[in-house]
Amino acid sequence: MEAMEGDTGRDPGQWRAPDQWGAPPAAPPAYGYPYYAPAAPRTSGQAVAALVLAIGSFAVCPVAPAVVALFLAAGAKREIRASGGAVQGESMANAAKVVAIVHLALAAVVIAFLVLLVVVGIASSRSTG
Repeated sequence: MEAMEGDTGRDPGQWRAPDQWGAPPAAPPAYGYPYYAPAAPRTSGQAVAALVLAIGSFAVCPVAPAVVALFLAAGAKREIRASGGAVQGESMANAAKVVAIVHLALAAVVIAFLVLLVVVGIASSRSTG
């Protein structure tokens, strides 16, 4: 008697459907063999530095750290996108960019206000003297 398709040979009288789902999943490694989990994604150092500089620019030297933070945030975003998921921190880079832009806008308003005060002061001193 010929073997039928899907017949395993254990019970020659009964037909068995072929295995349509493939091989069962592999067993975990045996005792004594190390199992290495995939590496966790790391956070971009540029994103961290950009956020630190953006926040720190409120306390120290108002404009320069904010400008540097903008460039670092852009570099961090490029690094994160190019990594294919191995590097995280895009939201941190976005936050650094927003904080730096807000700080630069506030610095521009303060500088404009100071210039206006100087111009008004000069104009009033000329008109009174």
